[in-house]
Amino acid sequence: MFEDWDVFFDPADFADAATWDTQGGELVDLNGIFEEAREVALAGDAVGVSAIYSVLTVASVEVPASAAQGDDLEILNVNYRVADLQPDGSGLTRVILERG
Repeated sequence: MFEDWDVFFDPADFADAATWDTQGGELVDLNGIFEEAREVALAGDAVGVSAIYSVLTVASVEVPASAAQGDDLEILNVNYRVADLQPDGSGLTRVILERG
């Protein structure tokens, strides 16, 4: 089931403007919700590992067709590199970022 997420991606409310520069030459302006998020990875009974990643959550339909790890993304005048794309099945994609 896909929801209408447009209200959340309005820069006047929750979103930040971003520019996605793909390795394939696409330059796409889009809006997303930017945050520093904590991710925890657990492996069985082992101790968890925690790391802080920058994350841009966008409507999946806004992700460029040629999007891939290693693309450049500029948000709030800061350059990032796409580390991972995580579509969630509800129409949203979490774009995990590294400082570029």
